[in-house]
Amino acid sequence: MLNKVILVFFGGAIGAAAREFLVLAGSNLHGHFPTSILVANLMAALLIGLVTALAVKNGPIDDHVQLFVVTGIMGGMSTFSTLIWGTASLLWEPGQAWIGLIYLVVSLAAGLALVEIGLRVGTFLRGSRTE
Repeated sequence: MLNKVILVFFGGAIGAAAREFLVLAGSNLHGHFPTSILVANLMAALLIGLVTALAVKNGPIDDHVQLFVVTGIMGGMSTFSTLIWGTASLLWEPGQAWIGLIYLVVSLAAGLALVEIGLRVGTFLRGSRTE
């Protein structure tokens, strides 16, 4: 059990550092829309789908791979609390509620779509299509 916690811990550290790098390197659209957080969330969604599809090449995804990459790295990179904070900070700012709602809808819709795209690309890359 401790080994699994350690995998998530180190994966989460890598993912959180990657998210912070994207946030620091990016900028917000028109000074308000949290573009860099959106990019981190969407990139993590795509990678979750891609890694999951590639990891199942020889059967179900290995627990250790899932814990380190999907739960750890991608979970650290894209957190629900980050999404909600980005949304809430816009909703609370006078005159910015519509930007907050757009951000939330784009994050959810594009995130779901990118997980699906990642799954399809990963399935294609591993060479066996499953419907």
